[in-house]
Amino acid sequence: MKFIYQLVPLLVAALHVSAHGVITNVSGANGIAGQAFGVVATTPRTGSKRDPFQQDSSIIRDREISSGKAGVCGRTLGGGDNDVQAMLAAASSAGLPSVAADGSVQMTLHQVNGDGAGPYSCQVSADATGQNFVAMDVTQQVPGIASISLAKATPFPLVAQMPAGMTCTGGPTGDACIVRCRNVAIAGPFGGCVAGQPFTFSPFDIF
Repeated sequence: MKFIYQLVPLLVAALHVSAHGVITNVSGANGIAGQAFGVVATTPRTGSKRDPFQQDSSIIRDREISSGKAGVCGRTLGGGDNDVQAMLAAASSAGLPSVAADGSVQMTLHQVNGDGAGPYSCQVSADATGQNFVAMDVTQQVPGIASISLAKATPFPLVAQMPAGMTCTGGPTGDACIVRCRNVAIAGPFGGCVAGQPFTFSPFDIF
């Protein structure tokens, strides 16, 4: 009960300010690490205020997607709209992290402030356009109640499972998927989109 009382001020604050959660890392089974679209690597992760700590966190609102204010991967305070195709091309050029052999997508969600908390839901776009998303099971969740918690400036593991039989067909090389995760925060939702590719077995994996 004490915990619920502690959350009340955070719920009120969420109506007036933007806090955030940002996917700062995707750990690929192929040894490649990625990050969410719009993330700026030099953004400090040690605080929770709007500037500079929230500038590269994505806000992904269905009403903004429908109106054209933002694309399917939302927007950031610092960079504006996350241009899916441009950012996918850049990510593909740098190298895409691969899904694990068990089909899991291993991510790190950095919770900037109170309403960057979980739970998060994740979806995958097989053709990497974001026009058709399929729900994923989240097997390791970011803690929180209704996207509120007392945590700030804290990283949490976030793991989602690719649907069985999913084939990635997007991007410049025809083998990319986009995974989108977001919470249900009143001031958000917050989250991000990450690009990845399927797990590819190598004979060296047995050694």
